[in-house]
Amino acid sequence: MTNKNQNTKNGLESMDRRNLLVAGAGMTLTAAILAGSSGTASAQTGGGEVRYQSWPGAKVPLSETFITDHYTDGVNPPKMEMPTPLTAEVTAKNPLEYDLYWSMRSPYCYLVLNRILALNKHYNVKMNFMPTLPIAVKSGGFPGVPWYRWNYDMIDQHRVAKRLGIPFRRPRPEVVIQDTWPPYRFTLNIPTGEINQPNVFLVSRCAAAARLQHKGDGFLNHVSHMLWNGTVDNWPEHLAEYMNRAGMDGEAVLADIQASPKKYDAVFDEVAEAKSKTGSGGVPEMVFRGEPFFGQDMFDSFFWRLVENGLTRKDGGPLPVFSNKV
Repeated sequence: MTNKNQNTKNGLESMDRRNLLVAGAGMTLTAAILAGSSGTASAQTGGGEVRYQSWPGAKVPLSETFITDHYTDGVNPPKMEMPTPLTAEVTAKNPLEYDLYWSMRSPYCYLVLNRILALNKHYNVKMNFMPTLPIAVKSGGFPGVPWYRWNYDMIDQHRVAKRLGIPFRRPRPEVVIQDTWPPYRFTLNIPTGEINQPNVFLVSRCAAAARLQHKGDGFLNHVSHMLWNGTVDNWPEHLAEYMNRAGMDGEAVLADIQASPKKYDAVFDEVAEAKSKTGSGGVPEMVFRGEPFFGQDMFDSFFWRLVENGLTRKDGGPLPVFSNKV
């Protein structure tokens, strides 16, 4: 049985680990902490009573989202049928357009990255890069997430990387400073605010700069690979170099982030409002014609939907053949 002194000791150890992480976090920014609040989403119950559901960062009511519009329980019909496939010819001048919601902290974003880059390179599509600021650094954790999820995901992300043949190592230092060690004794506590989380604010604002400069594809290719493929330590010191490789002026971006942080924080608000309209949460998320495909494991379904809507290759070659036959 754990006694009070042991609990205190564990708590101090957790605090010490967090302090050490903060001390080694890299660059410190002086801009104001991004203000963020947890929103609520309302929906009507069968009796007409309004039910409020916790939905961090919600910008629109749950009742006004794509998911709700097309929801059916198998008995009651949806408010709307799914959109009918497009019939216009898909070309370089008339590409299929999709939104890519992304977090620089998410390993699963990185794990879908090569498929996204290949799609953009070989097919007639237009990607709208939609970078987010992780909710966790505003809320201090992941409310409602099952107790086993972190442990499972830490195993799963390495497994997925190995299956896909993708070089993978968690960033050094971590993008979000969090108490995650040792196993089953960590708290998963996340210090909130920019002072405690310099890394995630820095790299997320760099991602916002890429969106503003329409450099999302190059930024993801160079900066996300640099973060997650295990080739670079102390990555904050290399951001300018890798943004330069993406066709951006890295030093100018970093200087402007320090001078005008709210300019980049406004991007997160814009993206959060757009994402709320899908009715889905989390990243990576591909959204086509309002329909969300959440998770790296949904890429095949997303690609299938593009094919259904007339997707074509830039070289005019044949598309992959999908089959569920054994």
